[in-house]
Amino acid sequence: MTSGTAIEAEQTAPVPAARGRLARPSRWHAFLSGDFGVALFVVLLWHGALTAAALLFGPTLPTSEGIPGSGIGSGDGLLAHTYRWDGVHYGHILDGGYAEFVPIRAFYPLFPFTVWLVQTITFGQLGVLAAGMLINTVASWLAVVALLKIVRYHLGEGNGPWLAVAGFLSAPAAYFLHVFYSEALFCAIGFWAYLFALRRSWAWMGLCLMAITASRITGVLFVGLCFLEFWRSRGWSLRGLLSPNLLWFPASIAGFAGYMAYLRVVTGDALGMFHAYQAANSWSYHVFNPNFPATIAEEVELTGRALLGLDQMTTWRLVSHVLPVIGLVLLLAASCYLIGCVLRDRRLHGPAAACLPPAQREDRTALVPLAVFGLVAIVMFTLNSNVVSVHRYVLPCLVLYVALAALAQRSRVLRPAAYVTLYLGGLLQALLFAKFISGHWSG
Repeated sequence: MTSGTAIEAEQTAPVPAARGRLARPSRWHAFLSGDFGVALFVVLLWHGALTAAALLFGPTLPTSEGIPGSGIGSGDGLLAHTYRWDGVHYGHILDGGYAEFVPIRAFYPLFPFTVWLVQTITFGQLGVLAAGMLINTVASWLAVVALLKIVRYHLGEGNGPWLAVAGFLSAPAAYFLHVFYSEALFCAIGFWAYLFALRRSWAWMGLCLMAITASRITGVLFVGLCFLEFWRSRGWSLRGLLSPNLLWFPASIAGFAGYMAYLRVVTGDALGMFHAYQAANSWSYHVFNPNFPATIAEEVELTGRALLGLDQMTTWRLVSHVLPVIGLVLLLAASCYLIGCVLRDRRLHGPAAACLPPAQREDRTALVPLAVFGLVAIVMFTLNSNVVSVHRYVLPCLVLYVALAALAQRSRVLRPAAYVTLYLGGLLQALLFAKFISGHWSG
């Protein structure tokens, strides 16, 4: 064979299958380098850091009434620090259901049901707290993935999506994603419901909304958010609402209706979730009052007096008044900022408009549902004559993280404010988490 023939044979020889496989990344590599893989690493690292902090510093902190005296969470186990305050109520639901203790009917059944389901699937090999931690880990992972994709939809590529995740995990109340509470599950379902709405996957959105109304009453905020996104997809036209997919929104009440039916059968009181507040003297401050501006004004005055040194800054005032009011102020600021972005974007034309993210180029009102969501949340969070635990209730409010990312991405002048917010949020989270694991009230 001549040298020329040898060269031609080498050029025309088939590429071995092994070389072909090496030429493209494996599914595992694609998973680990994509949103799901990186988010899983971040979430596991975050949960591990909180667990390590509780094990290292928890034994040295002065304890209070929030630590159970016996049973679950009373020892020095790896996850005992997650079982405090309202988490104990979820444990009571798993032990005896809703019939024995009236106040626990205020806690909706989705989270304890999933804990029971995980224990059943694992044939009881996982304890209550281990099952709860598994659920919270998976749920917070899915919430982070959804948040990444939501922010990328609105703002495009760049640092914005991961900055939003940093804002979410460093929020003062973010440690509730780690403990035996329903926050992680609620955030995961709500975030994915909105993401499915953005993707026009109405059936999946509807199923998420059915689940979220069985998680807590504030799930109706996500029902409203998804409805606004549905309306936006129909061009904000009333005639456009005449679609079979509109039926998913009245169907979303199925989760709440199921809980009502269960309470009716078990306790004889279908509205037991509302009457529970009247059964506990410690919840007497919960009084429905539609005059929410008066409630906000009173809380702002209490906060202002404490910050100015006119009144003593007690632990109760800090946790139950000052931090919730700050959360409401941030929620209002985030909503107004997004409205400002919409108004500015609508005035852009030509080359300037080409610099907008794809979502804003296609529809300059894409951020309107989130802005309205934030404003309505302020109203709903203050209808009970108080703002206790509101800094925890604002945790699932997506508008905060989209606005934070937009602020850093759109304005060089205001970008430092975004990083200062992350830093202060992380400090407050460390303070509140230390209070929580030692049994002190933290929201």
